Amino acid sequence: MEVEESDPKDKHIVIYGLSTEGYEIAKKILRKQSKVIIIDENSRLGIILTSEIVKEYPHINFLNEEELLLNLEPFDKAISNAPIVFFAPRIRKVNQDVKNEIILKFKEIITYLNKNTVIVINVPLGIGGNNEIITLIEHQSGLMVGTDVTYYYNPINSDKTSDIILGSHQQRNENLFLNSIFDLINESNHIQNNIKLSNVTSAELVYSIDIINKYSNLTCINEISKLGKSKEDRREIFYNNVESIYFDEIANGLFDLRIIGLSISSSPALSYVVNGTIRSIEGFIKNLVDETRSQLKFREIKASRTKVTIFWTIDNHEIRGDKTIIRELLESKLRDYIAEVEIEDVESYIPNSTNNIIIACSSADHKKIIDRMEKNINHRHPNYKLIIVAANSTFNTMEM
Repeated sequence: MEVEESDPKDKHIVIYGLSTEGYEIAKKILRKQSKVIIIDENSRLGIILTSEIVKEYPHINFLNEEELLLNLEPFDKAISNAPIVFFAPRIRKVNQDVKNEIILKFKEIITYLNKNTVIVINVPLGIGGNNEIITLIEHQSGLMVGTDVTYYYNPINSDKTSDIILGSHQQRNENLFLNSIFDLINESNHIQNNIKLSNVTSAELVYSIDIINKYSNLTCINEISKLGKSKEDRREIFYNNVESIYFDEIANGLFDLRIIGLSISSSPALSYVVNGTIRSIEGFIKNLVDETRSQLKFREIKASRTKVTIFWTIDNHEIRGDKTIIRELLESKLRDYIAEVEIEDVESYIPNSTNNIIIACSSADHKKIIDRMEKNINHRHPNYKLIIVAANSTFNTMEM
């Protein structure tokens, strides 16, 4: 493969997927390159980004508001002319439909792939998922992966402290890629220190180990804390250097766990661990609803005279869409018992009924609402009863 013929920094690198993660990749590349194209997978249009644009629109939310005013590139032209394509689309399906959505989106790229293109997959694919994509490329395009097309697996994890996992399908020297391309998206100039380079299969296994380790550990803490007979017992656990876990943290890896679970049916013991972790995360919803009901009973509050407000700040442009799905499910389950249930932003929240129960699903949301209520405590109606429930391992509750 004669990639030396052209320097990829001289051409428009393409990010497929108008996701937060994809936008962050584009911003890093623009520190060393003049232009990048990010493709909206819904409209199938490429948006030409420059350093001036990302400075004006630091987050993808702002970019979406002005998308029609920006310079656009046809989808087919953007892909066919790209020396490098990063695959970072938003995935909004669950269970088996996740893999189907990933494949459908990737098929759109294959049609316009040219020889000597570098592909970097940023979406977690489970174990064996890359082989499916590689087979798809070769079958649909006729190009040989590793010879005609260069292929890398670099799943993006929300854990910023983790080493970068880079799986390569090529059996050759990787220095050219590492020195001329990957440094475009790396924060540090010392990229060799935090990149784990291996073959694709090993990268899948290492990433799966990291995910299962992290979220089974969080689940262990969450499940054991429930064994405390009282809230005081549970709090004692977390006074002893064990950090209380919010629903936002434990739901973070649900996408990854599900796609891993779909790919390990041949290992019953591992399936048991992964599926048990998933069930624990999903079971958090029932526990949270039960806690809300117990608050009503304990305080002798009528459900018909109560409003429940869910605060869970979620980035709707992330690759993973599980948090939004879970938040909607939580809202639905609460409505089975309480008529007035809403999802709101902390900044716009105003208590508007006699009894207000707030469920804060992240540490940041919990802190924000407490700070806001403390600042406005003298302006609230004296009959307002405000109960704040922390959606964490101890369900800390306070009345304001």
